[in-house]
Amino acid sequence: MKSLLFALLTTFAFHPVAAAEKMPAPKGVVIQANGNRDDFRQALQLAINMHEVLTQSEFEVVVFGKNVRLLSAFSDELPLIQKTLDHGIHVIACGRSLRSFKVGENDLAPGITQVPFGAVHIVSRQQQGWQYLKE
Repeated sequence: MKSLLFALLTTFAFHPVAAAEKMPAPKGVVIQANGNRDDFRQALQLAINMHEVLTQSEFEVVVFGKNVRLLSAFSDELPLIQKTLDHGIHVIACGRSLRSFKVGENDLAPGITQVPFGAVHIVSRQQQGWQYLKE
């Protein structure tokens, strides 16, 4: 009997999705995507997965550093970028990084937005009550 009760508790009460569905949804979640290509992919996929649970929250993925090169219209990552955008998640490029890595605004994939300074945008979102995650 104790085994059955433990199994039920671990299946339902402590299941991460069940716990997330019971918590109040944050206003928004901003995810930082810098580092390497895998970090970039993980940030986009994390945003998609979280958005499926926290449907009332807004999501943004802010890309800076060398990963801004992955935001071009000719990037191998375009299918994942498009999937992210199709979920209503904003993908944002850091303007400073675009200049540093010589990526023009016209080179960006459709739907990518730009902010002057990615890190400052993240700080601003935190001040507005958004949750911040670094991938």
